[in-house]
Amino acid sequence: MNTMEELSEGAKSILDSLADGAYVTDTNRRILFWNRAAEEMLGWNKGDVLGRCCGDNILIHVDKDGHQLCLEESCPLHRSIVTGRPSEEPVLLFAQHKEGGRVPVEVTVAPILDESGEEIGGIELFRDMTLLMRDLMKARMIQEHALECRLEDDPRVGFATLQVSHGIVGGDFYRAVRLNADEYALMIADVMGHGIASALYCMQMRALWDELEELAGDPGALMTAMNSRLHRLAQRDLYFATAAVVVLNVSTGMFRYAMAGHPPILILCVGGGFRRLTAPGMALGLIGSIKFEIREGQLLEGESLLMYTDGALELIDESGCQLGMEGLLEICRKEGL
Repeated sequence: MNTMEELSEGAKSILDSLADGAYVTDTNRRILFWNRAAEEMLGWNKGDVLGRCCGDNILIHVDKDGHQLCLEESCPLHRSIVTGRPSEEPVLLFAQHKEGGRVPVEVTVAPILDESGEEIGGIELFRDMTLLMRDLMKARMIQEHALECRLEDDPRVGFATLQVSHGIVGGDFYRAVRLNADEYALMIADVMGHGIASALYCMQMRALWDELEELAGDPGALMTAMNSRLHRLAQRDLYFATAAVVVLNVSTGMFRYAMAGHPPILILCVGGGFRRLTAPGMALGLIGSIKFEIREGQLLEGESLLMYTDGALELIDESGCQLGMEGLLEICRKEGL
């Protein structure tokens, strides 16, 4: 096949026999083929889409957060055609049904090459994930409930949390509890991987926190005990989590902390500066017996303490680049933190 206009009847027959939706485009993302499963899944027939560019947003693909994916810079199919590489893993997105409403689909993409290896088009396959999505949304509600931190108002300090998972559910874990009249314990952890498996391990972290909460006033002891249990639970799976624990005295501003392979804690200073807090320590679960070093610091009047996972640094900014530390700090400055 030298041009996309030469898609054979045999190839069309094979694609039409698939249970998954499929469509083929040229390098400009003009739709040249639309299979039967795509019609049944989304309601759009061949006459609705053939000859049109998917970049015109007729399929109105969005991600779980509502961001449009049919623009060139965010389209998985466009990226595959330009780079000449198929997708490494499926992408969950939501397609517009002809009669309205969103259909959750799992998408894989690949370039189509001619005999000389030049890109002449692309193909996108998508699978209806409606039934799985119902279960995932229930799992998300359970996870959100498990991570909810309810603290009574304290005029000396304020707390805020934000979690945006890579998928519907994810492996970020955090807790904030009041230990006594003046002290609070804060923990953040990032479980390896994404998706359902990491979310289940995140729930395991919550169970371990409940079991070990009496140690929360001692960051090193809490980390040591949690590490030992995680190692026994999942050593064959090579499951691990990076983590940081802080115990803050809001009366004096003094705090003590321990870290397990986690990104630095940031102290956001008045005037826009910052201090970086680090401590040695291997990720939780890798080795059965580890002692974690406790370090100390002080939060001054008007300063903020920021704990985050590496996903915050890997967010893509408007220019298509990873946010990085400077990008994260700039957001904090704009928000007045």
